[in-house]
Amino acid sequence: MVRYRKGIIVLGGVLLCVLGVILVREGLMKNSPLEKLERSVGYSEGMVHFTVPEEYDSSWYIQISGRLETEGGGMSVHYLDEESEAGSWEKGKMYSFPVEEGSWSELVLYVSSGNEEADINLLDYIPKD
Repeated sequence: MVRYRKGIIVLGGVLLCVLGVILVREGLMKNSPLEKLERSVGYSEGMVHFTVPEEYDSSWYIQISGRLETEGGGMSVHYLDEESEAGSWEKGKMYSFPVEEGSWSELVLYVSSGNEEADINLLDYIPKD
């Protein structure tokens, strides 16, 4: 019976360690640079804004593009092209751009940090009419 208790105690300790590793890993993933960028995205008064994380370096690529549906079809749009093409984003700086009224079929902030990449759907942040 003593062996049985020791076995249960050891198994419980192992399970607690595994649970701890999972929780720490999830916490670290939520603090990844791309997660920080995504958490900084917002919308107010016709402007979409985001802040480039402090972890930004020259290996990153950030592009904002979308498709605005018009009466004559669709129109491709790009924002902050100068910064995208030159890779001249600044750490910790908030960037913003106006979002025209209309029927959007797509508006995405694509980001690659060299280690990970993400497509952040900016339409999720813009109020629906």
